[in-house]
Amino acid sequence: MERVFRVMDRASEWTGKLSSYLMPALVFAICYDIVMRYVFNKPTHWAFEVTYMTYGAYSVLGVAYCQLLKTHVRMDLVYGRLSPRNQAIVDSVCYLLLFFPLMVVLTYKCGEHGLWTLSSGERSSVSVWRPHLWPFKLAITFGFLLFLLQGLVDFLRTLGRVVRGGGR
Repeated sequence: MERVFRVMDRASEWTGKLSSYLMPALVFAICYDIVMRYVFNKPTHWAFEVTYMTYGAYSVLGVAYCQLLKTHVRMDLVYGRLSPRNQAIVDSVCYLLLFFPLMVVLTYKCGEHGLWTLSSGERSSVSVWRPHLWPFKLAITFGFLLFLLQGLVDFLRTLGRVVRGGGR
């Protein structure tokens, strides 16, 4: 089982690290648009859509990596004072009541909408460029699916701590 967990951890890590390479493209698009707009008085038709799609993909493709590294924001006024076993119990309950219901619905609905966008050929209506939206929407679905799977791996590890009673 731990081998499957390591494969999922590696997938989250690689996706998170690869998505970080979207940042230079985002910075370039923003800088290019600013120079064209304010220096040459020729604003681009594509920069706004490239920036929101790139940033959206970057953000959602990195959440599983953040989950892997345990870097999501956590309020631990009470949690930090609990024993490792009690922390694992709280984590398990939160996964079951909060994380899984939200992520299953979110992943399903995003996937459903992404596939509809792919089959219908939906295009953006924000600018005259009108790019296809399916790459962006399927990237979001993929990011949520990775997050859900990484959460499942973390939940199963946490459950193991509850059963064994051990620390992190």
